[in-house]
Amino acid sequence: MEATLHMPTNNLKPKVPSRGGPELKDIVASAKVALSNMEGDYENWVTEDVRKISEFLANAKKSDDGQEEFIEQIHFIGHNIRGQAATFNFPLLTSAAKSLCHFIQEDEVVASKRLDLVEAHVNVMRIIISQKIKGSGGETGQGLITALEQAVGKILSAENNN
Repeated sequence: MEATLHMPTNNLKPKVPSRGGPELKDIVASAKVALSNMEGDYENWVTEDVRKISEFLANAKKSDDGQEEFIEQIHFIGHNIRGQAATFNFPLLTSAAKSLCHFIQEDEVVASKRLDLVEAHVNVMRIIISQKIKGSGGETGQGLITALEQAVGKILSAENNN
């Protein structure tokens, strides 16, 4: 068996100047300004995301069957919040969303049975956003996250022992 190696032509190199262009520090500064300008918009976006989670939660509470669909949507939105919040200086919100995602990922069936704990996560996220709690949230903020994580651990542990 014979193999032939074909090297593609590099048509891009002549089109890109080898000198000039913005400095890295200028690019970083520009990105920081853009993120800062988007911070106010993010609060609106995440408020809407939490509203959608609340809507899916309400539908899950009303549903006798098919809650998994609503739980999956809650997880999807929570996962997005988890990924974005720290970028906009809401690491406490990231932690709350991370705990919610962990709960759902570990056992979606248990999560659909324990909508009260899903709701607790939503309430904590709502508080963080409405109070504009940025940074770590101090002792109180960390206490809220610890309480959520402990509740998740306790419920998942109890279900695994049954």
